[in-house]
Amino acid sequence: MHSRSRITWKIILSLLVWTVPAVLFAQARFTVNGRLKIEGGDLSGTRAVVYKDGAKERSITSSLNKFSLDLELDRSYVISFEKDGYVAKKISFNTKAPAEAIANGFTPFDFAVSLFKQYDDINLVVFNQPVGMIRYDDKTGDFDYDTDYTKSIQSQLQQVLAQVEQKQKEEADNAKANEAKAEEEARAKAKAEAEATKQAAAKAKSDAEAQKQAEAKARAEAEAAKQAEAARVKEQQKQQAEARKVEPPKSAPEVAVRKPSPKVEPTPEPRRSPPSTVLERNSVASKATSGDDVRRAIAPVVQEEASRMARARTNSGEEERPEEVVAQAEMVIQQETLVEPSRVTTVVKVTQGSTSDEYRKVIHKWGGLYYFKNGATCTAEVYQRGTQAEQLAGATPRGKLD
Repeated sequence: MHSRSRITWKIILSLLVWTVPAVLFAQARFTVNGRLKIEGGDLSGTRAVVYKDGAKERSITSSLNKFSLDLELDRSYVISFEKDGYVAKKISFNTKAPAEAIANGFTPFDFAVSLFKQYDDINLVVFNQPVGMIRYDDKTGDFDYDTDYTKSIQSQLQQVLAQVEQKQKEEADNAKANEAKAEEEARAKAKAEAEATKQAAAKAKSDAEAQKQAEAKARAEAEAAKQAEAARVKEQQKQQAEARKVEPPKSAPEVAVRKPSPKVEPTPEPRRSPPSTVLERNSVASKATSGDDVRRAIAPVVQEEASRMARARTNSGEEERPEEVVAQAEMVIQQETLVEPSRVTTVVKVTQGSTSDEYRKVIHKWGGLYYFKNGATCTAEVYQRGTQAEQLAGATPRGKLD
């Protein structure tokens, strides 16, 4: 009875010894805390791809500047940090550890990874393998970098990193030069823009002054034109008033001319003979008497001697003379007024016998006044003489201008 009980307890204790480490091994985790940095860029478009035992487990695309992962024990993990245009880096984690170490637990492992730009003229084969390998260290009793592995790739990494640093320095120098050039160009552009602004302001000021002068000139010209128009209208009104004074009445299309009466010469009176007068001498001669102070005057005796010529007799009757007939053709004057939008034309047609003359007077709205005779220009005097009935009838002789 007692021997069976001992055997049973041995079996139970043996199972407990092997079962407890297995349970602890299955439930324990290894925590890693990572930080990712992008040299010369930001974290946009970055990703952390987690491979578990060679198979892709998951991909992390956010909060990569600081993240944590719980890795299962007794596994092989590779975390690849990637970004387009940059060199990808891999970190290897071997989570195998002794059972007694698992029971005690592990310290979270902190690491940082930085990605730099990819250069075509640099050999980057070394980055096809992990840049770091973390495994359990028996000396420390915890997880840490595999120094032997690090030493094996350290020379290659340093050589590549030196080339990368040179490229980064060249880029920095170029960037600095480009920045200086950009600043110089910006200063030159700002100076040019300031000068252009200054010139534009000067031009605007000049244009404003020119516009002001042009407006003043336009106002002066408008004022002058207004005054000229007023003067023209006044002169036109004056000419029209003068033209109305000399124009014949429009209501008399025809004018009849009176014929002059024949002149009658008076009959001459008969000539009379002068009377005959005979002067007779005094019959008594005057003699001087001494002692007398007074003279005696003797009146002359005048007698009329009969004329020996017969006196002419006066014929009281008048002798009839034949009436002189003056043959003169009848004169007809026809007048017509033509009113047009731009002028007023007065047409006077003078007909006498077989002779016919046409006179025109044209008054333009803009103030012009012209005279015509038979289609040719003439003076106002010729027009007035030719269109007045009294002058046409012979009251005033025509001038040489006709």
